[in-house]
Amino acid sequence: MGNFPSTSSNVPFFWPKFEFLLILFGVIISIPCYLFVFYHLLTERNRRKSVHNHAMIILLFYNFLIVTVDLTMTLDFNRLGYVQLFTPAICLIWQFIDHGIWYGAVSVMFWTSFERHILIFYPNLVATTRKRLFIHYIPLAFFSLYTPILFIYLIFLHSCGQTYVTTKIRCGSICLYIDAPNWLQQYDSYIDYVLPVLLIGICSITLLFRYIRQKQRMQQAVTWRRCRKMTLQLVLVSAVYNICDLPAIIVFIIQSSGYPTFASNIWSPFLTRLTLIPSIIVPFAVLLALPELKRKLLALCIWKRNQRVIVPGITIN
Repeated sequence: MGNFPSTSSNVPFFWPKFEFLLILFGVIISIPCYLFVFYHLLTERNRRKSVHNHAMIILLFYNFLIVTVDLTMTLDFNRLGYVQLFTPAICLIWQFIDHGIWYGAVSVMFWTSFERHILIFYPNLVATTRKRLFIHYIPLAFFSLYTPILFIYLIFLHSCGQTYVTTKIRCGSICLYIDAPNWLQQYDSYIDYVLPVLLIGICSITLLFRYIRQKQRMQQAVTWRRCRKMTLQLVLVSAVYNICDLPAIIVFIIQSSGYPTFASNIWSPFLTRLTLIPSIIVPFAVLLALPELKRKLLALCIWKRNQRVIVPGITIN
């Protein structure tokens, strides 16, 4: 959701180029990591069918769209100063991914952080197909599709006569920020973004404390290892969202409470830019929580490095 490059006068002269190169480097290294994690999560039957991986797969897919479409087009706009692939259809898709998919990833992350409490401490609630339908699949579908469907209406179906401008990021603003009533804009900010991110932090912290407190009760080797993996995975991924999004949210709440100039000098050039980082880091956080995949990736890198070209020798008698 953050925009760059920064046009603020209070940033160092080198910051725009440094920011561009940093995001570009992150995009380049994150895409292979996404593909590697996708391949192993989707092709290995046990991983694909594991209930705790379903939300993570959707989260990875949403963030992959953000990296490959939203961030790459934003980088291109930053490089050129205008939208190169300028058509109304592309502008709409770009706006949809930046809003509907971006908020969708936040919603899925919130449900993941809440559902882990169920999967770790109340596994009987998803022990049967019927229970999984009502406790797992229906809520996951709701949180995955709620904001994309909302923004399909707000972007593709609701028209306010806006014009697309090639010299503006994402071709300009969506109708929600042009003619929508103030209450709808506040609803979008607080319900679709602020509240989920705050709940992500609360759910992940309470899960960690519950896991530490009840660790002695889960001493069976299989149960303990499974719960440890699920807890570690959630803590790593949620930490990315909390570290990158909470500063902007805190400043936004203070500004909305009657202090509109609070931290305004760091809002645009730094805080909103942090919200771009989770999509880049998420696949690495997921990979760190899966030691089997880490070993496979390490073995692949070592194999590539150790490949040598063997030249036949000539023996002279």
